[in-house]
Amino acid sequence: MSIRSHILGYPRVGAKRELKFAKESYRKGEISKTEFLAKAQAVEVSNWLVQMNAGLSFVTV
Repeated sequence: MSIRSHILGYPRVGAKRELKFAKESYRKGEISKTEFLAKAQAVEVSNWLVQMNAGLSFVTV
């Protein structure tokens, strides 16, 4: 029997609040919708990789 591990939640804004700053830039018109969505996807993938590299059995999405 193996032990499985997971966490109940993970901050979605990024390690250095990248998503928050991207959202603010988008609302100010400093970046396009495409750039904002690309940043959001990059933060999401980064969050998944951190969880997978930590050895969790289930990744919080």
